[in-house]
Formats: sequence, structure tokens, C-alpha cells
Amino acid sequence: MTDIEGSCHCGAIKLRVVGGFGEGARAGICHCNSCQTLAGSLFAYIAFVPRDKLLILQGEPKGYKQPIDAAASGKQVIRYFCGDCGTPLWAAAESAPHAYTVKLALFGNNIPPGNEIYWKYAQPWEKPLASPDNVFEGWPHS
Repeated sequence: MTDIEGSCHCGAIKLRVVGGFGEGARAGICHCNSCQTLAGSLFAYIAFVPRDKLLILQGEPKGYKQPIDAAASGKQVIRYFCGDCGTPLWAAAESAPHAYTVKLALFGNNIPPGNEIYWKYAQPWEKPLASPDNVFEGWPHS
């Protein structure tokens, strides 16, 4: 598989996903209140990447330790971003200790939707992008 590289808006942070996202990869769409606020949008468009496969090629991302009571999972989340332009980069969640949730806009948003989570926080006028079997009111494993 081919590595894929991406960057923040200003180019100060450059990242590599070793091996890319894989054949048949699907995006995750998170509608939780934190993702809506921190993405400045209706949802976060993300992919799970094993922690040892995300490399920082350039720059020093800043981290924001989100209050535990603000996370839909009720567990610690650290959200990384570019300190120069503010672009969200990835999140390290205690609930997913082996993977990061990486923002797909850094890499071109070219992965189709797979699962939508925390749909209970979606706006009433939104329509799911994923198939109905892949839309979950909360975390899929809860």
C-alpha cells in the first residue's frame, strides 16, 4: 500500500499515514457536540489510523486536553491542531487507545462515508450520508 501525505491549511504541519488508509477504506462521521464545535461544522469527517502509522513529517502540533465531561464517551480526549492556522489534525481518545481519529480534509476528503456515530446529536434537518445500517445513535459498541 502507498503512504499518503497531508498538511494543515498553512502547511506548517505535514503528516504521513504509513500504508495509506487501505483498500476499501471508509470514513467515520461523528456528530457529537464536541466534534461539531471543534470542526466548526455539522460533524467531523475522520478515519481511524493506528497510532504507529501516523507520522509527523514537519512542525509541532499543539494539543488541547478536552474536559472529560465534554466528551461523549466520558473518557479523556486530546485534540491536536496547528498552532499557526488552527487546522484540526487528529484526536487521541482514551476510548480508542490503539488508533487516532485523523481529519480527512488534511488528505483530500476522498474516502466515502462508512459509519455515522452520535447521530442523536445531529441536526433534525440533516440526512445521513452513510447507509441506514451504519448510522448509530451513540458509539457503535455501546
